[in-house]
Order: sequence, then structure tokens, then C-alpha cells
Amino acid sequence: MNTRLIALIAAALAAAPAAAAPRIESVSVKPNPAPFEAGRTSDVVISVTIDRPTPLDISCEALIDPGDGGRTLSMSWDLGDRRTKTTRYEYKKPGSYRLKVSGTGKDACTGARDITVTVGAPAAPAAAKAAKTAKAPSCPSGWTLVEGSVKGARYTCRARQPAQALRCAEGTSYFSERGEIGCR
Repeated sequence: MNTRLIALIAAALAAAPAAAAPRIESVSVKPNPAPFEAGRTSDVVISVTIDRPTPLDISCEALIDPGDGGRTLSMSWDLGDRRTKTTRYEYKKPGSYRLKVSGTGKDACTGARDITVTVGAPAAPAAAKAAKTAKAPSCPSGWTLVEGSVKGARYTCRARQPAQALRCAEGTSYFSERGEIGCR
């Protein structure tokens, strides 16, 4: 009976790592959208998090396909490693890319995740649209926009002339200069 029990325990232990392999939980890219300047590359940080069912899961391997036809990256987790690992990647051209992370190798992580990475150019149309829909400058009540003062987001307001002049006391007279009114 002892041999049967030992064989049963050995079979359970042999099957356990396959059933409890770490799973790819999430992937993120920062910055996203990534800025892009002509003649330069856009450097991003890719973070991959795994979910370990037990603290004894020893290793897990994953491949990262950045989606731009460039080199494939690899990540591996060993006993004692943190759940989240990061790596850097440089995109050479602006565009929208589908970054994919999936398990690979003998000790492959289970599951797969993907994320859209936007580099440079696609973000520009949104900025242009925002500029077109920007509200014209306006002055607060009692003020008027100075003609010819609008230059982009900069403008000048001046106090409106009152509908009727002030009634000044005897011996004083109404005045209006440089946006000020009063009796002198």
C-alpha cells in the first residue's frame, strides 16, 4: 500500500506544475501615446505582470512582439522574482502597433495579452481638431474685446463705456480715459 501511496503522490506532484503555471495577467506601455520626433526613436517602457497561483511556481517565460516588425523581446520569471517585470523598447517610426505578449519555451507562461501602442503621428489629428473647435476668446460682463488683440490664445479686454455718463456734482466734470471713468 505504501508504494501505491507514493506513486499517487509522485503523480500529483508531477502534474502540479503544468496545472499551476503562472498566467500572464496584464501588459501596459508607458507613455502611450508615445511622443515622436523626426530623426529620433520613441522609447517606451513595457510592463508585464503574471499571476502566480502559488509562491512555489519557479519559472515562467514569455515573448513580447512589439508589432512593428522589429526584434522580439523575451522575459522570464524565476523563484523570488516580483510579479511585474519591465523592459524598454524603441519604436523607429510613428504609427499604431499591436504589442502582443505570450508564453514560450519549456516553462511557458499561460495565456496571452495584447495592447495597442500609439507612437507619434496618430495623436496629431486630435490636437488639430481640438484647435479647430476651440472657443473664441470672450471677455467678462462689462468688458469688450480689443480689436486686433487676438493672437492665438492671447487677447486683451477693455472696460466698456457706460451707456450714459456719470452725473457729476456741481464743480466737477465727467471724464473717461484709458478705461477709467469718474468725476474731477
